Amino acid sequence: MAVILSLLGLYILWGFGWDTVGRMLRTSVDGVIIASRDFPATGAPRYATEYTIRGVDGKDRVYVAGATDGSLERSMSVGTRIRKLPWHLDYERDGKRVRFPTPFYAMTLGIALALVIWGAAHLWPKPGGPALPAEGVQPR
Repeated sequence: MAVILSLLGLYILWGFGWDTVGRMLRTSVDGVIIASRDFPATGAPRYATEYTIRGVDGKDRVYVAGATDGSLERSMSVGTRIRKLPWHLDYERDGKRVRFPTPFYAMTLGIALALVIWGAAHLWPKPGGPALPAEGVQPR
């Protein structure tokens, strides 16, 4: 049981931590959306949006927003101003702050970490195992 719960905790840490929170922390976008395309189609169960964003430096970059909290919102209109700094979870959309669901992820990652620690504690050799022979007594 300890192995299963430890593996579950590690999976949650990867999925919610590295793959979602980590991806959002690494994202850096600063510019105006000049083109937008949803695929496979808007409203499909897990569609994504490909944006072409003209940065403040005048260069165009492509950003793909997926169906998870690890990316920016999908289906934003052309002309939307986006500013997402690296190592920040929140971002600005047309000057308004868009908040990342930090409390939910903090709670989820806390539970996952507790599962890993609990599992490791139950798998670790316990102190006070077989008693050592008393000093001066030779083991047989």
